[in-house]
Amino acid sequence: MRKRIFVALAALVAVALATGGAWYYKRQQERGSLPCAQQPPSQFSPYCLAQAQAAAGRRDRAAMMSLVEYFEKRQPAEAVRWTRAAAALGEPRAISRVLSTCGEGKAFTLAEAQALLPQAPQMEVLNFQLGGSCAGADFAVVRGLHPAQMLSEPDSAGLCKVAVRYGLLRLSRDGAQLDSQAAQQMLAECERRPQISPTARRQAESVRQMLAREIRPVHISVD
Repeated sequence: MRKRIFVALAALVAVALATGGAWYYKRQQERGSLPCAQQPPSQFSPYCLAQAQAAAGRRDRAAMMSLVEYFEKRQPAEAVRWTRAAAALGEPRAISRVLSTCGEGKAFTLAEAQALLPQAPQMEVLNFQLGGSCAGADFAVVRGLHPAQMLSEPDSAGLCKVAVRYGLLRLSRDGAQLDSQAAQQMLAECERRPQISPTARRQAESVRQMLAREIRPVHISVD
C-alpha cells in the first residue's frame, strides 16, 4: 500500500515538474534570453514587445521609436503610425523621419512635415527650407543664410546636409548669386568632421570639387 502511495506521489511530482518546466521554458521564450533594455528593438521578444506597447500607450517617446524599429519591416503601416505619434510629441528622430519621407506618394504629406517644423532641430528646418525634403528651396531663406556661421555648428550630420544642399543650389541657375567660396568652406568643414559617414563625406567632396570647377551637377541625393 505504501509502495503504491509512493509511486503515485512520485508520478504527481514528475507531472508537476514537467508542467512547471514547460511553463518556465515558455516563459523564457516569451521574455527572451536578455532583459528588455538589452534586446535590439527589431528583435524584441513577445514579452518585451508588450512592455514597449504598454509604455508607448503612456506616451513614452522612446518606446514609440522602439516600436517603429520593430514594425518597420514587419508591418510598415504600424511603423508609420508610431512615427506619427512620436513626432506629434516632439521626438527629434521621429520628426527627422517625417521630414525625410514626406511628399506625394510617400508615407507623410507635405502638410504634415510643415506642421512639424516649429518642433524640428534647427539644421533639419534649414535643410527643409533649402529644398532638402519634400518642398522646393525657399530662396529668401537661402539668400539669408550665412555659411560662415555654420562652421561651428555642432550637428555634423545636419551641417553636411545643409552644406551639400547649399552647394548644389549655388550650382543651379537660380543660385548664381550665392557665395561659391563660402559654400566650399562649409563643404570642407563637413569633410573634416570625424563623426560623419563615408557617404556624406564623399557627397560633400564631390559637390566641393564641382564648385571649384564650376561644373553643373548631376542629381545627387543628400538624404
